[in-house]
Parts: sequence; structure tokens; C-alpha cells
Amino acid sequence: LFFSGDIQGVILLKTVTELGFKLGDMDIFHRHEDTSGKGPILFSMANMFNPGVFNLDEIETFATRGVALFMTLPLKSDGHKAFTMMYNAANKIADAMPRAAVLDGNRNPITKQSVQHTYQKIREFERRQHVAARQS
Repeated sequence: LFFSGDIQGVILLKTVTELGFKLGDMDIFHRHEDTSGKGPILFSMANMFNPGVFNLDEIETFATRGVALFMTLPLKSDGHKAFTMMYNAANKIADAMPRAAVLDGNRNPITKQSVQHTYQKIREFERRQHVAARQS
């Protein structure tokens, strides 16, 4: 998921902190299973523009036109639940920013249909993983 708009560092940091994100590996934000920053990573957030990272020392003056939220399958937890959390986080972040919009993987405004399509892709991936694990 992407969102674009006038993204100010101070507002972004406040919002993602409230959502349980922690700055971590690769200088991007991660949302772990536990909001304390423990457990497996469910999804992450990077700056859409080079170098793609966040620097907390410069967050007061930081601004960008877009960030990307992403998850990598397989997850150690429920992919459907993790995507729902990521989608809800994207909407809350966008709501906190002036003129921001949540976009799909093709950078088009997200629709219920594109969300449902993503859920189907996650379910199919997890089904294939489950079948492969049973055959091992």
C-alpha cells in the first residue's frame, strides 16, 4: 500500500508511534506482532523517495510526498489479519496528513475490490504454503 500527500515528519512520527511502529532495521519503521517492538514483523513502512529511509534526528524538518507500507509473506502469524492491520494503519496515517490518499500497489486510489483481491492473493499463498508443508 502506498499513500501520497503532504507528509510531515512530526505528524508521521506521532501517528506511527501511536500505531505501534518502531524505527528499526534499514532505518525504516516496522510494526511487530507486539506493539513493544518484540516478536515477528507484520509489516513495514519506507519512504517512497530515495534513499527510502527515516532519520529521527531530522524528523522535525522531514517531509515527503509518499510512503509505502508493505508486508512480506510468509508470515509467522495470520496474513489476513496482518494485512487488515496494515490497511487500517495506512488509513489512519493518511487521515492524519493533509491531502493524503491511500493507493494500491499500482498507485491507484485503493478500492474495496483491490482490498478483496489482496485478501484472495494472501489466502491463496497461505493455502499453497500449507499444502507444501503437508507434502514435506
